[in-house]
Amino acid sequence: MKKCKGGGRQLLLAGLLAGLLAGLFGGAPALQAQPGITSPAPGSAIAGDVPIFGSATIDTFQKYEVHFRQDPSGDDAFIYFAGGTTPVTNGQLGIWQAGALPPGTYTLRLRVVKADGNYAEFFVPNLSVNLAPAAVVVAGTPTETPTVTPTFTPAPQPTAVLGEVAQPQVEGDEPTPLPVEQPAVGGLLPTPTPASPEPAVTAVSGGLTRELGEALAWERLQDQFWNGVRLSAGTFLAAGLLIFGRRLLGWAWQRFR
Repeated sequence: MKKCKGGGRQLLLAGLLAGLLAGLFGGAPALQAQPGITSPAPGSAIAGDVPIFGSATIDTFQKYEVHFRQDPSGDDAFIYFAGGTTPVTNGQLGIWQAGALPPGTYTLRLRVVKADGNYAEFFVPNLSVNLAPAAVVVAGTPTETPTVTPTFTPAPQPTAVLGEVAQPQVEGDEPTPLPVEQPAVGGLLPTPTPASPEPAVTAVSGGLTRELGEALAWERLQDQFWNGVRLSAGTFLAAGLLIFGRRLLGWAWQRFR
């Protein structure tokens, strides 16, 4: 009779331990997503209808609003284009119809409003809207030089010089010298050779790509950090409960057998 009573207590202790483990791993609340706009990223080039993705969550949530403005301008220049009264977690916040906007640089703003009227704001700056990408010239690529055809200038014709007929010499007279005809010198005129233009080099800016890569790397690092914290905490707690359960069962077995 005593053994049956001890067996029932063991079953009760095992059930309590199983309930603690189920409550730990089955009912643990998930981490709340950080509010903000995840797409488009700062420095992006966009055109047409652009979906806006992100999270709009806050304690005592009331609503969220999405605005845009053309830079440079003040805060009063923001224009509302999307919003809602339901929290959004890693989803679509709205669609920005940017195709009809004049080309330029714009900024997006997400405003998440609390029930008491206070709010938090998040910005996505330096968005190039309806701007055609500039042509990029790779450094070191030679530019073709047009072939120059030499131009020949004909040499001037020699001018005829009238000569004099030599008169017969009379003995005792000095000979009269005849004029010597000088030939005209002609030749090719030098043609200037155009200087070869230096290859044009356009510097390719990588600041925007670097900022985008840093932002994405930081978000991934945060996600991996919190996942690691949760996994480590769950592992240590489960191990502690198992050790505690084994000792409790051993003590109960020794006590009531």
